[in-house]
Amino acid sequence: MASDKVRKPRPYWHVDAKWITGILLLFLLTLTILIFILVQLTAPKQGISFLTTMLASSFSYESGGLDTPDDVNIMREKIAQSPNGEWQPIPGMQIVVRAEDIAGKSPREARLWFFRQWAEPLYYGGGEGLANLMTDPDMQKSVEEGIGPLGFMNAGTHSKLKIAFAISGAVSLLFLGLLVVFSYRFGRLGSPGCVIFLTAIPGLVFMLGLRGWIEQTAQNPTGGGEETFITRYAQLAADVLPGVVQQAIQTYKVLIFLGLGLMFLALIGAIFIRERSNKAPASVKTETDLPQ
Repeated sequence: MASDKVRKPRPYWHVDAKWITGILLLFLLTLTILIFILVQLTAPKQGISFLTTMLASSFSYESGGLDTPDDVNIMREKIAQSPNGEWQPIPGMQIVVRAEDIAGKSPREARLWFFRQWAEPLYYGGGEGLANLMTDPDMQKSVEEGIGPLGFMNAGTHSKLKIAFAISGAVSLLFLGLLVVFSYRFGRLGSPGCVIFLTAIPGLVFMLGLRGWIEQTAQNPTGGGEETFITRYAQLAADVLPGVVQQAIQTYKVLIFLGLGLMFLALIGAIFIRERSNKAPASVKTETDLPQ
């Protein structure tokens, strides 16, 4: 009879293969999530916004920060005094400001508007794109020779990261499939859920700690005081990173809830199967009913 059929026991090497695959998948998913966050960060909309804030913060530190009105008030005065109603803040750079460009804007908004004129050509054309805004040969040469870490944030980097994400994601899916194959019964839900959960927890803890440090730095601004390497870059991080960190936190939260959801489904399924197995006649039970 069909009920008397004895099922083959699970190969014991599957247990070792499951653990090895799970550990490798843990590292692969960590890398894939990191690349995914960088892909989001370097996308045109967020990448240009990141560059804009970074430039504005860097150039505004000595004057007191993004919200200090002094520089913006000078800009408005210069525009009012100009016969043609416009002013070129940086000689040798083809960016002019008109009254309507900054009308009704706060000091922060005015600064972000101005430095966005730098960020867009920098994102799409790199150092060469920024150099095209300049009429001074020395300034052009200086920019073309290198723009430091700003060179990372561009459309070319975004394209390369998308390729890296596709490769890393495909390999992660392969190992995820192997983990499902080597797992048993509802472990095919629980094992992937556990790996996803363990991958996301360290990232979430790190990002929450970073957000706390940024909030503390924002409450105790250092602009205008004694300048050190640490204070300058702490203020830069407080200006630039909040949006990036918040987006990363949301990504890790989604993964944690996904992992917990899969483990919960696996637990419910295992309990259901065990209850049904306990009610079955003893002759139907086999060694495969034992926990594995």
